Amino acid sequence: MFQTEINHFFQSLEFPGLTSFMRFITALGYTEFFMLFLIVFLLGINYKKAFILFLVLMWTAAITFLGKNYFELPRPFHVDNTLAFLDGQLPDQNTFTFSKRGAPSFWAPLPADVVAKTRQAEHIEYGFPSGHTSIAIALWGTLFCLYKEKWIRVICVALMILIPLSRIYLGVHFLADVVGGAVLGGSLWFLTYLLILKKSRLQPFLAQQYFPLGINALTLFLLLSPIVFLLLLPNRIYILPAFMLGFGLGFLLVGHKGIPSDEGSLGIRLARTVLGALLFVGAGYLLKQLAIAIGMNTVLGDFIQNMLSGIILVWGATEIGIRLGWFKRGKIV
Repeated sequence: MFQTEINHFFQSLEFPGLTSFMRFITALGYTEFFMLFLIVFLLGINYKKAFILFLVLMWTAAITFLGKNYFELPRPFHVDNTLAFLDGQLPDQNTFTFSKRGAPSFWAPLPADVVAKTRQAEHIEYGFPSGHTSIAIALWGTLFCLYKEKWIRVICVALMILIPLSRIYLGVHFLADVVGGAVLGGSLWFLTYLLILKKSRLQPFLAQQYFPLGINALTLFLLLSPIVFLLLLPNRIYILPAFMLGFGLGFLLVGHKGIPSDEGSLGIRLARTVLGALLFVGAGYLLKQLAIAIGMNTVLGDFIQNMLSGIILVWGATEIGIRLGWFKRGKIV
């Protein structure tokens, strides 16, 4: 499954329209889309369902990165420079001179010298398991369970299939990477189903209007799990635990006063979404400039910036929306 012949087969079907389509599909697995998706879902569609989707997204991404850094396996374009690099967004492109050095057979591993060479290089984005695939299965699978509308479920299933295929076609993942990502994402999807998506668990959570502060399971989970990932993930991935912590703190700050109702006209929902996007982008820019000005443009500074951006997005946008009359505070009973 580490053969580049599979990638070559998919790329033999290449034509400009298909490549553009695959690039669009694969863009639905990058950070920029997920931030927009979460902002729209949180402030414009359903507050508590967005919270579930956020946790699934962050946990899947963090565990996938742990896997990548544990296995340290190259991508197809690292081991075969005859393969076209069609993605265009990864920071490391063809940095090696290997030609058709994928696995010699379907079940065989990658050649040891190829793996050793890529592990010696700096700033390599390792391939196994595929993060696009694990997130596609876990996130869109969760959305599939949260809604019964047929058109939503059709889109979810389509993305769960097309996103992994796009990674093989674009030359950035082996079939093995995609299979590994699917197993990981499917496992996390199943775990999410057992913990929250079952009707007996989901309905009480969605009906709950406030979440009291204090030493309880939710508070400990939201505050301690990012710290665990902070200790395990490399410095360049600190954005994940930082934003996990900021989002969690923001949700707790909102929840102890009452989760806002999702009611509102289309115009109100759009206004809330635009407000959140502007706050998030604006806060990120200002915090970055402040960090540079005070000499904290460091890993610690980046962590604090992303944490505060998460708090501002969730708590700040919600509180401002309530004061503007765009949200109604949930009742504490």
